[in-house]
Amino acid sequence: MKKYIIITALILLSTISTTAQEQEKSYSELIRAGWKLCLEKNFKASATLYEQAFKVNEKASLTDRYNASCINALANNTDAAYKHLFIAVNDLKWHDLKHLKNDTDLISIRSDKRWNELISAMQKNKLDIEKHFDKALVSILDEIYFDDQSTRSQMRTKEEKYGRDSKEMKAFWKTILKNDSINLIKVSEILDTQGWPSKERIGVKGSSTLFLVIQHSNLKTQIKYLPFINEAMKTDNITKREYAMFYDRLTLGQGKRQVYGTQLAMSKERKKPYVLPLEDPINVDKRRAEMGMNSMQENLNRWDITWDVEAYIKILPEIEAKEKELNKKITNNIKK
Repeated sequence: MKKYIIITALILLSTISTTAQEQEKSYSELIRAGWKLCLEKNFKASATLYEQAFKVNEKASLTDRYNASCINALANNTDAAYKHLFIAVNDLKWHDLKHLKNDTDLISIRSDKRWNELISAMQKNKLDIEKHFDKALVSILDEIYFDDQSTRSQMRTKEEKYGRDSKEMKAFWKTILKNDSINLIKVSEILDTQGWPSKERIGVKGSSTLFLVIQHSNLKTQIKYLPFINEAMKTDNITKREYAMFYDRLTLGQGKRQVYGTQLAMSKERKKPYVLPLEDPINVDKRRAEMGMNSMQENLNRWDITWDVEAYIKILPEIEAKEKELNKKITNNIKK
């Protein structure tokens, strides 16, 4: 009887595990298909697939919930947009007011009376989360974050419109580099005089802001602040995912292959991103899992790209040669 009970339990656990895996796969596939439709500007169909995905997994991430709210707003589904926004705010404690107010995807729903209710709830979240923060330092970091992200959020659209090597993109990159230079002066002063402030003092967003500025700096600066990044990860002031992104950027800057597959570039010919040179592609998902990251395929779903590791290995030498030539051209153009 005991043996029978143990075997039955194992079968039950196996069934539960398989069901969970199937649900996760179904959720991921629905989100991927929904995002593809969003990119194609078929917002109503995209919103439908997101709703189906949430029925499979009610505990969806903040990113998916927020994307669903934007997609529904673009599809003129105001009630659905607010439903997901309030889940993001009330259940997931989202509090990034600046992002909410600056997101043009939500313009169509701002005249609704629920907009002010949403902002009030977000302000309460913000006050609760930030009540022990160094408000003066957080204010500085908020401004840095906006200057860093407001330009970069336009990059994909501009590359698609003008082309990666166009004069418009060269001018756009000069604007980004100017902002980066100003931000680096501010962040260097903080790090050099105070070290890396804790999340209890500046919050998750503040810590991510410091990370982003160092991530977007030149190789010499990245090497200088590598000990700070290492310590920030050990003390949980940046995530393992952020560390992986930094390490990949650093190794690529040194002319090596990235390790975690976090860095992509846009192909002028295909108008789709591609994975920059990657070390040991076969085992990349194992390394990503160790850093608490999703699989390569799940990460690439947002661009509707299939991760075919064997095909990637075949074209890897071509990608490396292309990147060396392109980086040389970009460096020469910036100097002119």
